[in-house]
Amino acid sequence: MSYEEKMDLLESIVKKLESGKLSLEESIEMFERGTSLAKECYETLKNAEQKITLISESEEN
Repeated sequence: MSYEEKMDLLESIVKKLESGKLSLEESIEMFERGTSLAKECYETLKNAEQKITLISESEEN
């Protein structure tokens, strides 16, 4: 799943959680999935930042 797809899914999860229409069990499952997606997105961004830094540094030398 791409970063963009993960972000779209995360946004959908947030909307469902904010709706207040989920059962407690569903809310917990959605929260766990959202937390996992957020972590994956953070890691993707962190890796991209590291790559950009390396590219920038190599071009400066």
